[in-house]
Amino acid sequence: MRIALLLSIFVFSSTLFWSQLLESPLLLIATIITLVLLLVPQLRILAVIPVTAVYFTVYANLTLTGQPFPSTQIVNKNALQAVVDGQDHTIDVQIVSLISDNNRGYFKAKLIALDAEHLNYTPLLEMRWYKPDINLQAGQIQRFKVRFKPVYGRANPGGFDRQKWAYSEHVAYQATIRKHIEVVNGNRNIRARFYEAVKHNTDNLNHQGLLLALSFADKSLISFEQKQIIRNLGISHLFAISGLHIGLLFSAAYLLSQSIYKRLLSPRLLGWCSLRLINVTALMGAWGYAYLAGFSLPTQRAFLMLMVAVIVFSLKRKCFKVDILLLVLFTVLLWDPLAVLSVSLWLSFFAVAIILLLLWMFPFNAPDKTDNQAPLLKIKVIKYIKLLFLLQLGLTFLMLPIQLVSFSGISLGSIIVNLIAVPLFSLIIIPLTLSASLLTLLYSPFALMIFQLCETLISMFFYVTVFASESYQLYSVIDQKIMIIIFAVLLVLFISHFQGAERRKISYLFSVFVICLISLKPSVSNEHWYVDIIDVGQGLAVLVRSGNETLLYDTGARYASGFNMVDSEISPYLLSLGIKKLDHLVISHSDNDHAGGAELIASKVIIENRWAGEPLDSQYTFKQCIRGQKWLLGGLSIDVLSPQAVTANNNNNSCVLRISDGKRRLLLTGDIGKKQETLLVKEIAHQLSSDILLAPHHGSRYSSSEPFIQAVSPRWVVFSAGFMNHWGFPSEEVTARYQKQSVKTFNSGLSGLIRFQISAQAIKIKTFREDLAPYWYHQAFLP
Repeated sequence: MRIALLLSIFVFSSTLFWSQLLESPLLLIATIITLVLLLVPQLRILAVIPVTAVYFTVYANLTLTGQPFPSTQIVNKNALQAVVDGQDHTIDVQIVSLISDNNRGYFKAKLIALDAEHLNYTPLLEMRWYKPDINLQAGQIQRFKVRFKPVYGRANPGGFDRQKWAYSEHVAYQATIRKHIEVVNGNRNIRARFYEAVKHNTDNLNHQGLLLALSFADKSLISFEQKQIIRNLGISHLFAISGLHIGLLFSAAYLLSQSIYKRLLSPRLLGWCSLRLINVTALMGAWGYAYLAGFSLPTQRAFLMLMVAVIVFSLKRKCFKVDILLLVLFTVLLWDPLAVLSVSLWLSFFAVAIILLLLWMFPFNAPDKTDNQAPLLKIKVIKYIKLLFLLQLGLTFLMLPIQLVSFSGISLGSIIVNLIAVPLFSLIIIPLTLSASLLTLLYSPFALMIFQLCETLISMFFYVTVFASESYQLYSVIDQKIMIIIFAVLLVLFISHFQGAERRKISYLFSVFVICLISLKPSVSNEHWYVDIIDVGQGLAVLVRSGNETLLYDTGARYASGFNMVDSEISPYLLSLGIKKLDHLVISHSDNDHAGGAELIASKVIIENRWAGEPLDSQYTFKQCIRGQKWLLGGLSIDVLSPQAVTANNNNNSCVLRISDGKRRLLLTGDIGKKQETLLVKEIAHQLSSDILLAPHHGSRYSSSEPFIQAVSPRWVVFSAGFMNHWGFPSEEVTARYQKQSVKTFNSGLSGLIRFQISAQAIKIKTFREDLAPYWYHQAFLP
């Protein structure tokens, strides 16, 4: 049994590294292998491997596309891949997300009907509505005219893997609403009505968003600043309803039902059913909390894990804790194989494993020799408090390297903060919040008083822990490896402390040797230089590295909501490389998709020199780019080719740079159009020739003229454009012009980050989706 569980879990986990899901020939081969293995008694256990692989493929295809196999019509008449065609389609959807003022234009919904054809299986969609004109609520069925496109997040090392996260949430397609047609069914579900009542009751509270997150798993009203504080304190897990919250409510319901049943029903009368009845009642309470949370996938997983564990313990069978842990993980993956993509699953699993390890090393029932005269209740209470302190301290410390690998950063202050936060929220704030939510239906003024008490406690907590609000730190890949090694050394020293003297000596020598190794810093090679076109969606950001010196050309967009490409993509990537200083920051021109992060980047890294193609509205001084200027960057020379003078057309004011090592050349063009291209060809055609060209204006049809392409004569051209953007960049006619000149094209919207490694001998190209992370969940389900 244990071997079968391990084999199946191994296959599920291996899908993290599959380059693609199994296609028809491989599915057939897997089926044949399964039949052969089943015919050999000694090898039957191995049949788990192909069966699990086939099951994962079928489940992933069905959940994400509505069809168990690609290009089939087994379940639904219409396949979602077929409607990614740039045309309008009519759909009926049932709203799943709770809707507030902050997410009216971004929510999830189940696809019920597509082009008047009812679907037998209803996949989830990510709905985008740029100008919503009606109020929606969960449970309603609405009819829209939409256009489909696959979910295709920006893809850069060190950044948030949105596509992987979306697939783990069962979403593979996005529907952009072009028109609301009609309300098919306007009835809200019970959860939506309950949510509206609580939201209305807490409208005047500063921490309304946090209270709703704890009650309904709705984070839409949590402000950007609050999210930053929560992340910096390392307490995000407290506001994501999962194992901690479900387990807490189960415990409360268990104790309450146990007390009631003992008073009302005699244990002799119930007999065998006594414990089982209490467990069922407690599970029902946990199920109710999961319903309030909308049965989100993390909530489903938490409830499923709890239910399996309760069933095993209710049977009163002797079972190793490791087997229970494996059984729970297997059940979760069997229920939702795509959970393997979710970071929260692995964080929960390792947290439970660490708790079991700590309980094994420091058993709760061990005799306490400190005070045999103390009352029994006092001894139990002291033991329980010690155990909680040990578990919280050990859990926080041992989870640090896992968090570091998962998020590329940790909050050192979280060790202390969580010692305060976990008991405060678990024992006081969360129970009070849930009680107040329920009381809202009975007597809202009294419920509001409890909500106000919760808000006061939350405010006091943030006030007390303000010292740790700046302790969150992101680390480079090299720093992460060093920190994990140091952590492992400390763990070895701690464990060896409880061993014999001889083992302690060996561990000390080993630790000194490891520390000496990591103190040796690798030298930076000057033989290569790198050009990284960072995927910032519809915008531009290019990083050029030579030796220890760096240049950043443009910073992507910044939006009114506060979301920006510096925080989400550029800064994490710079930190992953260990870059803390920019020798040159060049802003091509003032358009938001190029200059949006010009000021924000200064808070992330030190900037030695600032340049711009035209004056910017900035607190910093930018030197004007003018043709004829020459700079140095490591072993590279940089020539400014344009502008010669600042004009009224801001696109043609773009700072055009040619970067060269004497043999290989790169041309950065910003957003210049045909007029400026013609001027450059006429005046300095001999300086334009380059191996790599960043396509002018993202591949707009008003740029990349044939004379300009001929003058540059590039081997490669890169279009920095958003995936399936509504401007249609790069234009088909522009792409055709480059292909006519035998120029190889790359698109950051399709490939993610594009990296050129350049040396005197060769130019090597790697992209995020094809080379750096070539996994199936970084590809889209296209026709």
